[in-house]
Amino acid sequence: MNRRVAVLRSIGIVTVSTYIEYALGLLMSVWIARSLGPSDFGRYAFTVWLCGWLIVCSNHALTTSSTKFIAEADGMGDPALASHLAARFSRIQTWSSLVVIALFVAFGWIFQPAEWDRSLLPVMGLVVVAVVAKANYAMLVAIGKGQERFEPEAVATVIGGILGMLLVLAAMVLHADLVSFVALFAVACLVLNLINRVAFRRLCRPYAPGPVPASVASRVNRHLRLTAALVLMGSFRVGTIEVFLLSTFTGSVAVGYFAIAGTLTRGAVQLFSVGLTSTLLPYMAKTYGESGTARAARFLSEATRFYWAVGIAIAGLGLVTTPEIVRLMYGTRYVDAIPAIEATLVLGGLLLIGNGIAAFQTVVDRQDDRIRIAVVALAANAVLGIALIPPFGLAGAVLTYAGARVVEMALAVHYLRKATRGGLPVAAMTRLFAVGLVATLAAWAATAATPSRLGFLVGAGVFAALYVPGSMLVRYWTDEDVSLMTGIGRRLGPPGRALVRILELVHPPVAKANP
Repeated sequence: MNRRVAVLRSIGIVTVSTYIEYALGLLMSVWIARSLGPSDFGRYAFTVWLCGWLIVCSNHALTTSSTKFIAEADGMGDPALASHLAARFSRIQTWSSLVVIALFVAFGWIFQPAEWDRSLLPVMGLVVVAVVAKANYAMLVAIGKGQERFEPEAVATVIGGILGMLLVLAAMVLHADLVSFVALFAVACLVLNLINRVAFRRLCRPYAPGPVPASVASRVNRHLRLTAALVLMGSFRVGTIEVFLLSTFTGSVAVGYFAIAGTLTRGAVQLFSVGLTSTLLPYMAKTYGESGTARAARFLSEATRFYWAVGIAIAGLGLVTTPEIVRLMYGTRYVDAIPAIEATLVLGGLLLIGNGIAAFQTVVDRQDDRIRIAVVALAANAVLGIALIPPFGLAGAVLTYAGARVVEMALAVHYLRKATRGGLPVAAMTRLFAVGLVATLAAWAATAATPSRLGFLVGAGVFAALYVPGSMLVRYWTDEDVSLMTGIGRRLGPPGRALVRILELVHPPVAKANP
């Protein structure tokens, strides 16, 4: 129970900060989209996407590997080794960023992207600043997570988000142009890095160079090679091919619509699950270091139950609320993005369990399986993109994204079943899917029957009213889950005690946990 409470505390820290970050980020996205219009917003989205891709290339395997091995060293009771590993990963990251930036400058100067035709040098300089700052920030965050310290990231995202929002608001009032908004993005990355560094020094253990045992170094090097290949292949299949082909064959407006769909989908996923996603890898790695594969598989089963419950909620609420939310936030100029947003929300929700599977495969050194999955998924992504995007535009991009993700998930489940038999509670997941389907249909009907642009709020309320107690009635949650919920509820005063009474009513104790 102590470990579960510790996990819950970390989830709470990350979740609250991410809620604030997402709310501010979404607000800034809406302001920028309204200020620039679909065409220039598409160019801005292309620039931000490129920065994200370069950050992934700069850090490749380093963030995942550092969190895993630092947490594992702590789990084995060797903090000195954890310190030496952190120093080694940080040094590699610095050199990696330098190489990536040099290649970017060379390719940018040679090919000169059409999106920056009138402002090539200023935008390239701003991209360099943003990439270096954000990549280094991500590296320090990963080291902190390996030490089970999530506070620096939380502090940086909240303070940096507020400052960024104020800057974007000022730029919108002054009718700033595309280059100005890119400059604000670079400044936001710098501020994020600075605040995180200050918080890291105050809250995390310092690290220093030192010897790493040959057996550990061998595992680290192998993990880095495999994970780097995996991450770099993944960087090409998570929207990269779609953005490139849309920019080439359809234009910046379609890129903007696809970016909005990706932003809202990532936001919904983060809003509901970022706490577990951020804490899962370090805690699972520490558990693996303490108790081995069997206990890590049990950890995966618990995480999968949460991911599946959250994923169904994202899919159902996405279908019910997306049309009016887009009209309210972005205006009527962006209504053509609604089908793409609905499709990606449903897909993102139902495939959310892949986060847990990927963490498990990383922790138990099954990176070979992840490499195989990535190769096939990348090939599927490329074939589908070339076949569908030139003739169908945005719809083809969504179909490409969906097809590649489904292939990836099918292979992930296949390889997981070869590694362990206890990772997916299939029977319980099937019961909850039926509950989610009923709740979604009822919520959709309630929204359609409400004569107001705020009818989606009624639909969301109906969904929650059916889905939450329904998950209890079909015995989706284990007795241990409910025990933890009731223990927390009793500490929350009268509202918490009311929740406890509801839990006891819809989920009376049973002798055996559900499968």
